[in-house]
Amino acid sequence: MDRYLRLFIKYQAYMIVVFTLLMVVLLTPVMAQHKPSEIENLRFGGKVAGAFGFIWITAVISLVAAIHKEDATLIFPYLFVFGVDLALLLLREIYLITTHGFFVEFLAVKIVIAAITIPYVFASLLALHRLFTVDPIETHRNGTEGFVRFDRNETNVVAVNHQHNATSTPTPNGTQVV
Repeated sequence: MDRYLRLFIKYQAYMIVVFTLLMVVLLTPVMAQHKPSEIENLRFGGKVAGAFGFIWITAVISLVAAIHKEDATLIFPYLFVFGVDLALLLLREIYLITTHGFFVEFLAVKIVIAAITIPYVFASLLALHRLFTVDPIETHRNGTEGFVRFDRNETNVVAVNHQHNATSTPTPNGTQVV
């Protein structure tokens, strides 16, 4: 794959990392201080918000390791946390739509942000996964893999055999005479 395309795909993943860390660092302390009073806000307050903040940081560290090591399996923890958080937000939105009305919740800015963010994250991580599985960079993880040992005398033996074959003449019965 083209070097610049490879860097662009990795850049997109690093932007996801930076944005996720920014949101976790800025919003988790504020959400952890807020005590949820209603069931639909349970994810956005108290100890649950702190636990999700820790889980998000762990998932981001896994994604950074995936990008750095080019290991496709390390992308899955981030995708799992993203999917769980997305499912919880979707259930919350369904509950709010049924209790407060469809048009009040549908016209909110969060729907527009989700419509842009969710496909961007999934497409970027899918491209990153495909990059690591379809076009991996050949790296040798341990020092012995792919190592071929050449004997120093091997080149001399080849030269002697070549010289020997050039000076010998074949006989009618197939043996060579030097």
